[in-house]
Amino acid sequence: MPTISLITSLVLVISAYLYVSAREGSYINVLTPMYVIMIPTEYLLDLYHVIVFGPDASGFAYAMSYSGYALYTVSLALAYTLLKVPRFTLPFDKPARQGSKSVAYLVLGGAIALYLPVLIKFRHDLTDPREIYVHTRVGYGQYFLFSIAFLYLAFILLLFSKRAKKLEFILFFVAALCFAWLQGSKGHMLGLFLILALYAVYIKGHRVRFIKFTVLSVATGILGLGLFLITTPSLLLNGGLTALSNYSSYTRNGMSVIDSGIGPLFGKLTLESQLYPRIPRALDPGKPHDYGDFYLAKRFFPDAYSRQGGAPAFGDGLWFADFRVFALPIFMILGFLSGALLKMCTNSVRENQSPGAFVLMLFAAGMPLIPISGTFLLPETLALALLANILYAFHISPGRAVPSGARQGSCRPSHAADRVL
Repeated sequence: MPTISLITSLVLVISAYLYVSAREGSYINVLTPMYVIMIPTEYLLDLYHVIVFGPDASGFAYAMSYSGYALYTVSLALAYTLLKVPRFTLPFDKPARQGSKSVAYLVLGGAIALYLPVLIKFRHDLTDPREIYVHTRVGYGQYFLFSIAFLYLAFILLLFSKRAKKLEFILFFVAALCFAWLQGSKGHMLGLFLILALYAVYIKGHRVRFIKFTVLSVATGILGLGLFLITTPSLLLNGGLTALSNYSSYTRNGMSVIDSGIGPLFGKLTLESQLYPRIPRALDPGKPHDYGDFYLAKRFFPDAYSRQGGAPAFGDGLWFADFRVFALPIFMILGFLSGALLKMCTNSVRENQSPGAFVLMLFAAGMPLIPISGTFLLPETLALALLANILYAFHISPGRAVPSGARQGSCRPSHAADRVL
């Protein structure tokens, strides 16, 4: 039963991806950021775990959990391909002239400055950034989140800017990868590759056919293993696939919530996960520690929770704790709304070709510039998108910075990565 639920759900979500790919004319598309994480962690590694160690939960829990994945993904794909939605235009979406590449370097400098206090405090761990990540999982969010957001923003601005040479672009990309590596997160490094891939498809108009997609999928798998070796070498070298399968543990943790019978909590955890991550603990020292997923961690993993070094995640377990079986129709509705938002953002990127619209499309595609898991950061992403357009509209010349968005006019950029992509 668990294997059947898992494989059936996998076939459905892959079919949804192939359907969207056929409609888009490219097998790398707006679903790629979600799938490049979801397929390995939520399916392949968990399938390996079930085959080698057996199921960790009841057949009912597997059916509920993987039905939720399939319902969300299929509804998103259908809404994205079938709905007719309007596009939007942000302020400064069509500046009179392109921005200076110098702005990208200033934003990258801002990202480094934001993260510098962490690097100074943990300077003895610079050769092992994963240790920095482990020791800063609680109380350091403002340093990590804003620095990585500015890093992504700097990279996007360089992609859209003019006069960046091929070697300069490569060096900037390598520098961005190194900075992401210093944060000890594989996901942040992978995010830079995903931004580049979506830029190539939706701004430059490249189309990736099935054969090339197959080759790139294999390359992505090798890249993923490489990122593990770079950030956590002991994981693969000492534990192999068995240790790697622990990265699918949050799906199994969510199933333990289903089997426990906890709830329904009628949206309490969902509301907390949307509210409290937005409030820095420095501004509200009384902010509870046991909100959202941490409430579940306190109950199911009390030792890990009590160490205040972060706690295991629960995937969709939070939704099942809040709504029990009614989480399934909620997943379907959320998938439909997510597909509509994604279609609207993609339409706007195709029409306006602006960095702000691109930022919003990344968010809707599951690649937000502010990487807070489980929190719907649309207002914050809108602010970043507007900031991206304003920065892109500034032309910096020796001695002055001139906003060019006062005059409106269509402009097709001579983009930075033309000679790379």
